[in-house]
Amino acid sequence: MEGDCAFCGQRAILRDSHVLPAFLYRWLRGGSGTGHIRNTDNPNRRVQDGLKFPWLCGACEQKFSKYETAFATKLFHVWNEGRGNLHYSEWLLKFCVSISWRVLRFARGRNPNHRYTCEQQALMDQAEQRWRAFLNDEVPHPGAFEQHLLPLGLIESASVPNLPRNFNRFLARAVTLDIIGSDRTVMTFAKLGPFSIFGHIQGQRKDWSGSKVHVRDGSLGPGKYIIPAGILSLLVDKANLVARAMDRMSDNQRSKVDQHIIDNVDAFLASEQFRAIEADARMFGVEAVTARLSGAQVDK
Repeated sequence: MEGDCAFCGQRAILRDSHVLPAFLYRWLRGGSGTGHIRNTDNPNRRVQDGLKFPWLCGACEQKFSKYETAFATKLFHVWNEGRGNLHYSEWLLKFCVSISWRVLRFARGRNPNHRYTCEQQALMDQAEQRWRAFLNDEVPHPGAFEQHLLPLGLIESASVPNLPRNFNRFLARAVTLDIIGSDRTVMTFAKLGPFSIFGHIQGQRKDWSGSKVHVRDGSLGPGKYIIPAGILSLLVDKANLVARAMDRMSDNQRSKVDQHIIDNVDAFLASEQFRAIEADARMFGVEAVTARLSGAQVDK
């Protein structure tokens, strides 16, 4: 369809643009062990792809695609192969900003029960403009609206009580996005499987350490990351949301999933999804996973 590009504003034929990159959904399907994924809105229906809208012209779509390809090939898939201490260059900050820009555009105002303060509305406008200017090479960095990248993965134990029994599956495999915060903080949040990207808009950045994405280059690997306590609460809440959604799956759909696993048991046992299931079984007991063995998680 023809319209005004959401990024450059030019009149053009618009592409169906993914809010989060398409490679994520290929990765989810490939590692699910069943070849299928489901989202939290309707867990009884299989989906093949993520959210996409006629947003971008061909030139802007290509701009974003270049950063996605760099992230996928130089960091995401390499990290999932078990390699750490990875070097990155200027493409990583461009990618993170492009994700935060898309999350802000999609999620802002979508929750009718949430109200932003006048200051927050103004700061979101400023963040959108600064992120756009950075992606267009009009400014050298995102300024106060910096990006933080947090690598997540399977855990063996935790001192935090009452973690959701699907926590490893959520940390390692879930894909979701949102605008998060309070009356004093605002961030964009995008969870891309084992990576979470936070685009700061309002709030204290001194509470973070080890996660800031640098302008020119840096490295990412196992190490010490300091995050606000509220981020753990966010992850717990999101994991619980996914668990509740999967509990709504009908008996008929569960039977279909079970039969597919039985028919393809070797592929399922070798899948990334099964490794996450094993991790939850070790932490929380086998009963935590026997009722819902599969279902790659995509949360809108």
